[in-house]
Amino acid sequence: MRKDLIMNLCVLILMTATGICYQVGGEKKWFSKRTLLFFKGLTTLLASALAVYAYTQTGQTYALILAIGIAVCALADVMLEINFLAGMGVFAAGHVIYIISFWMRNPPRLPSLFLFLALLALVTFVRQRVRKRVDFSTLPHFAYALLISSMVSVAMAQPVLTFIGAVLFVVSDGIIARRLIFPDKNPWDRACILLYYSAQFLLAASLLP
Repeated sequence: MRKDLIMNLCVLILMTATGICYQVGGEKKWFSKRTLLFFKGLTTLLASALAVYAYTQTGQTYALILAIGIAVCALADVMLEINFLAGMGVFAAGHVIYIISFWMRNPPRLPSLFLFLALLALVTFVRQRVRKRVDFSTLPHFAYALLISSMVSVAMAQPVLTFIGAVLFVVSDGIIARRLIFPDKNPWDRACILLYYSAQFLLAASLLP
C-alpha cells in the first residue's frame, strides 16, 4: 500500500512537471513545437506507465489493456496537433480500448444504459443546435461524442475514481468542442489540459487497490 502511494505521488509530480512544460512552455514560447509535442505525449505516457505498474502489482489483464489505451491516447495527443481528425480517430481507438478494459473489470448495469440514453439525447440536441453555426460536417464529431458517451456510461459501473476520471475526460473534450464552435472566444486551454491529464492519472491510479 505504501509503495503504491509513493508510485502515485511520483507519477503525479512528474505529470505535473511535464504538463507545465507543455502548457506554460507553449504559452511563453520556451520550446520548439517538436519539444512541446514531446512533453504533451510524455505526460500521458506517464499515466500509462502507472497503469503498467498497477498490472505488475495486481496481475489483472484489464489493467494492462487500460495501459495500452492510455498509450494510444498519448499518440493521439501528438496526432491531434498535426491533423485534428486523425488525432480524433486515434483517440476514438483509445476509448474503445478503455471500454474493453472497463467491461472486463465490471460489466455495465442498467444505470449505465440510462446514462448513455441521457447523453445520447443531449449530444443529438447539441448537434442539431450547432450544425448551422459551423462550416464543416459534424458527423465525425457526433460519432466521437457517442463513443465517449459510451465510455463514460460503462465507467459508471467501475470504482469511483475511474468514473471521475471518465467524467473529467468528457468535460475536457467538451471544452475542445466549444473551441471548434466558438474559435474566437476564450478556449480555456489551461482548464482543458488540466482536466485531461487529471482524467488520465485517475484512470491509471484507480487500478491500484
